[in-house]
Amino acid sequence: MSTLQVKRVPLKLKARLLRQAKAQGVSLSEWALRALERAVERAEWEERLRGREATQLGVPASFLQEEAWEERRGTSS
Repeated sequence: MSTLQVKRVPLKLKARLLRQAKAQGVSLSEWALRALERAVERAEWEERLRGREATQLGVPASFLQEEAWEERRGTSS
């Protein structure tokens, strides 16, 4: 395992980070490590997504989205 040091963290940001860590019952280091892991996973997922061909749905995506919302609300015709 290695060490990563972050310098020049604004005090207000550090306070926010500490509040989040405390709310989750973990140390600041553990919280930051988890946040970094999520950020990297998200960036890698977006990179893979950008590399995929577009899917042709045959209808506008907005239509499908509205249809799904109507089904959830129970107002589908």
